This record gives sequence, C-alpha cells and structure tokens, in this order.
Amino acid sequence: IQASIDRFKGWRLPRFRRRFGWLEASFLGLVLLALGMRLWELDGRAMHYDEAIHVYYAWRLSNLEEYIHAPWMHGPFQIEFTALILRLLGDNDFTARLGYVLFGSALVGLPYFLRDHLGRAGAWLAGVMLTVSPVMLYFSRFGRNDIIMAFWATALLVLAWRYIHEGRDRYLYLGSAVLAFMFAT
Repeated sequence: IQASIDRFKGWRLPRFRRRFGWLEASFLGLVLLALGMRLWELDGRAMHYDEAIHVYYAWRLSNLEEYIHAPWMHGPFQIEFTALILRLLGDNDFTARLGYVLFGSALVGLPYFLRDHLGRAGAWLAGVMLTVSPVMLYFSRFGRNDIIMAFWATALLVLAWRYIHEGRDRYLYLGSAVLAFMFAT
C-alpha cells in the first residue's frame, strides 16, 4: 500500500490552461440563450408522426417493456436516450423532446473548440448563427435524430480538425467514440 501512496505523492489535479474570460462567458450565455429558446413552449404543439413513432418506442422502453430495434427506424440511441429521460422525468410531450433540446443547445457551444482556427470572433459568430438559425431551432425542438446527427457531425469535425493541427491521440479516440454514437443514432 505504501508503494502505491508514494507513487501518487507528487500527483496534482491538472490545471486548466485558460481562464474563464469574456469569450467563455459569451459562449456560456449563447448556450443558455439557445437552451431558453428551445425550451420555450416545447410542449405547445402536437406530436408529428415521426416524433410519435420514436416516442412510442421510447415510452415502451421507459416502462420496461420489450424494445427490439427495427431496421426501418433510425438507430437505437435516440430511443434509449429518450426512454432514459422519460423514465427519470415522467412521460409527456415536454420530456419526450427534452433530449433533442439538450443536443441542439450543446451544438451551439461546439464552435468554441475551433476558436484557435476560426478566430475568436469567427467562433463566436458561428455560435450566434447556430443559436438563432430557424432550422437549428426547429430541429432542436423536434423528436427526430437530425439534431443529434448535427451535433455528432460537428463534434467529429472539431475532433478531426484538432487532431490534424495538434496530433494528439486523444482526439482519435474521442473521434472513434463519436463515430460509434453516430452509427448508433
């Protein structure tokens, strides 16, 4: 035991290279604004046919009924993720769409990780455009896999770009995980 303790004596938590400045605060504000826009009256309209199909199977899974993935549907990730939310927060139109809102809001923050390549202003403007885009807003409030795939594709772009410029293996490993989630979605 003493050898294990000695091995970690000089170990410290890693320090963040960046401080929380105006750019980080503005991206946090954009993500929160996007979240607010996407949550506003989320349950204010009826379910679309495609949403209803996905939510039905997610509802069944959340009630611990049998779910067998069928090839005519999108991948099982969105069904399982929505089922988890329904199981934790209850089943209604709001919670059925909540997972898509979370992915759509997180998508707004991804340009932050390209700030060294797009420039600080360019990354922030990309975040603004993702926040106020009517298409992104619509699909972030719609129970289909489109916004989840947009998130995964953008995350993969960020990871590939950072791997090309930094050459760190962790970006390849994270990119592999994102690809797996893309196939599952």
